[in-house]
Amino acid sequence: MILDWIQIGEVSAERDSNLSYYFFDAGVSASIVKNKKQYLLLGRKGAGKTAVYLHLLQKPLAVFELSDIVIGLSLQSYNWNAHHLLSNDSRAGGFQHRDSWRFVLFVETIRAIVEFFNETHRELPRGIKNASKTLERVFNGSIPCWTDLLGKKLFSLASFKLPELGVDEDGFTANAGEISFEDITANSSLRDQLNSNIEALTVWLERSLESIPTDTRVFLVFDRLDEGWVANFVTQSKSIIAGLLHASEHVLHKFDGRIRPLVFLREDIFSTFDINDKNKLREDCSQSLRWSQEDIERLALTRVNFYAKSSGVAPMDTLQDIFHEKEMRSRTTPIKHIYNRTMGRPRDMVAFLSKTFKAAKTDNLYNLESDKIITKAIYNAEPSYSDYLYEELIDEWNTQNPQFRAYLAELENLRYAAVSSGELQETLVKKNLVQDWSGFRDVVRFLFENSIIGITVGESRQWRYRCFYPNQAFVDATVIKTHPGLIKRLGLIEGGTEKANSTGTDMSAE
Repeated sequence: MILDWIQIGEVSAERDSNLSYYFFDAGVSASIVKNKKQYLLLGRKGAGKTAVYLHLLQKPLAVFELSDIVIGLSLQSYNWNAHHLLSNDSRAGGFQHRDSWRFVLFVETIRAIVEFFNETHRELPRGIKNASKTLERVFNGSIPCWTDLLGKKLFSLASFKLPELGVDEDGFTANAGEISFEDITANSSLRDQLNSNIEALTVWLERSLESIPTDTRVFLVFDRLDEGWVANFVTQSKSIIAGLLHASEHVLHKFDGRIRPLVFLREDIFSTFDINDKNKLREDCSQSLRWSQEDIERLALTRVNFYAKSSGVAPMDTLQDIFHEKEMRSRTTPIKHIYNRTMGRPRDMVAFLSKTFKAAKTDNLYNLESDKIITKAIYNAEPSYSDYLYEELIDEWNTQNPQFRAYLAELENLRYAAVSSGELQETLVKKNLVQDWSGFRDVVRFLFENSIIGITVGESRQWRYRCFYPNQAFVDATVIKTHPGLIKRLGLIEGGTEKANSTGTDMSAE
């Protein structure tokens, strides 16, 4: 019976122990590794960045060469406060953290090369060998990994005296002492000493790394950069992340792709950065993780069929084979109905199907003859899924747009899924969320660009949500409609208000 085995895995990639068995790659992994000019992968929350990150760490042969070295650097346990101390306050735009990131990248690269060459019984180049010996003396033992580096290991560098920080034939000679985070925070001279010593050591390490063999590439893959994106630390976090981007670009060009930082970052966070040539950076040095409906369905089907095979069940040809009925009340197929309530992200599809399977099992919603789930399970799962989508959006935007929750509340207060622009403007003005037409237009543009609302264009009766029409530019619209995935959570009535209906727009269309 289908209810005995049907599953789709975890919503969160990092908590899914089976991800490696059914990871579906839409091509972005090979593409970004192949293009040595790119170091930035952008995607909305839930687009699958962490899944790609975990996939790359397995060093798939379809993506990497055997001689490549791949290091994962997840900022989940990263010491943001420590790195914030390592800033050059005479610079701005993220450059105040560029050189401290260069130091971290170089130390981690040397550590990884030494480990890889020892494992593969290769002779270390002289420059790398000297750098390794120096770092072992500096840190009084093995070269620390990057998370350990941002602790006692790093702060011990502040105890160096510049006259002692000389270079011999093997590198630096120094005698480290014990300095704490609190010592550095309270003592500006120690902080200056720390940054000065790191700067000198970084320059020397960069020279040493020029001896990397031409057949060796080191990939430093960064994920979970949103961990520091919390209230009261946004400004500092933005500066630190911008510093990583500047450092990545510097290292990429300096070593012609032999050292390749790959930074995975949320699009909404990137959009807040005030850095030079941001649009050029997006066009030339980044890829956006976007999914077609076909690819999302294939991803979900791969997961479902993994559990089918594990239970000795024949694989399904399409996701539609899961459901007994061919159409929903809206005259769309069950899978199209589900997809229309996502925001074009894999996590949304996985979440909705997971809740649907749970509802089917809880209420025994399947057809005995066909051994398929009946679509009532989709309707029963929809309110819970809508709650999930609402909370995902709050997590995504509440920090950088404190009024975001209030915008959703006003859409809720209008009671209908489709409303006239005039009605929305009136309620936003009444609540002092906007002051004039220009402010209202900025809010509507923001809501449209993040797929909270959709619009119709010209004579078309099709509602356009940016997640499904990524190339659709914002235009002023007489009527707007809340995304179908939010309607249950906001308690909206399907259809439109009297003013919205008077425009002749088809409110029943999805």
